[in-house]
Amino acid sequence: MTLDDLLDDIFDGKNPTLYRDFEGWVRGSRRFKEFAMSYRSKIRAKVKNARDERGMMALRAELETAALLLREERFTLEYEKYIAAKQRGPDFTVTYKTHTPFNVEVRCIYSTELDDEDSEARRRKLVAVLCDKVGQMPPSIPNLLWLVAEREISEAELAHAEMTLRQLAERKVEDFFTRRGFKSAADFLRQYHRLSGIVLRQSGANVLWLNPLARHKAPSEIVMAIQRLESR
Repeated sequence: MTLDDLLDDIFDGKNPTLYRDFEGWVRGSRRFKEFAMSYRSKIRAKVKNARDERGMMALRAELETAALLLREERFTLEYEKYIAAKQRGPDFTVTYKTHTPFNVEVRCIYSTELDDEDSEARRRKLVAVLCDKVGQMPPSIPNLLWLVAEREISEAELAHAEMTLRQLAERKVEDFFTRRGFKSAADFLRQYHRLSGIVLRQSGANVLWLNPLARHKAPSEIVMAIQRLESR
């Protein structure tokens, strides 16, 4: 299959906003082209089912993250491995050097989610994003939440959101967590321990926060490999 055939197969002759970026990724990277070939049916279905511009932006964030991770030759990617097993789980399962797996869940933070000039309102929205994604982390493996932000988020805002969630759980503010799908504050904390860290991707750089309470820490060599991606 040629690159043009691949693009036609995935986009069905249409030219949505994602097309140009995706074309650049497959033409610029042998490894991303191989990834796209392997998962072309899944990507085609996601393009077809993107209901609006926001849905297309979420898909773009996933595929941009895949393209970035594949710059690291020691990483191999599986796309939605948990969904294939009919489980809720992260977008990517990454294997480092064929022997060390970890998960990456991608979340696009849209500019409309953080367009409030009230800093406290922005923080509450960021807290809600983190809380939702904590519930998607499987046990027994390092898990990273990868945030692709359309609008600048400061490291201080990210740290404040993480601390707010942890304090709410430690104070046992039960209704906050039960309204968001957890059985209790203790249930949230149990799942919070599965979160190894957060990567904030914005302005072409990665900001990495590591969870000191994580049961499975992100290995240092994986942390360094992700940090190096920003300078390539």
